Amino acid sequence: MGYTDKAADWQACGIAQVGVVVGVGAGLYLFEFRSKAAHARATYTFLSVGIGLGGSLGGGVAPSPKDVALNQTPELFSPIKCLRPFSCEDLNHSFAGMKVLSIGAALSYSIVIISAGFFDRLFYEQEVSGWGTGVGVVGAKLEGVWTGWSLNDYY
Repeated sequence: MGYTDKAADWQACGIAQVGVVVGVGAGLYLFEFRSKAAHARATYTFLSVGIGLGGSLGGGVAPSPKDVALNQTPELFSPIKCLRPFSCEDLNHSFAGMKVLSIGAALSYSIVIISAGFFDRLFYEQEVSGWGTGVGVVGAKLEGVWTGWSLNDYY
């Protein structure tokens, strides 16, 4: 497992979030990133400010209703198309951008597009949309910082 090991096979998954935006607002998001090549699985917060309308509170990723109906094992992580190989260290304290459109009550669906890096981008506008638990309706464009707070072996 390497905090400094660079890889290009990263995947991301949103874990939980809370935010309110009425014209201007803020949010706190929790994401998990993993890379088999870097042998790393790390959790990052995305503390953000931005513009939009709505509010939401959510926690826990959920499988799609289709996966449940067909009794399939869900794939909760979305692949990230890296602009260059990067490490957990590179992602930590890098610029973060997000566009989000979400609606739900108990079971929610969110369209989420994330970016990392400003001048030296790690990835740009990568879709990590999916099902989750929570309540709210929100549409926002947010900017902030990725901050790592746990690092584990990939598996």
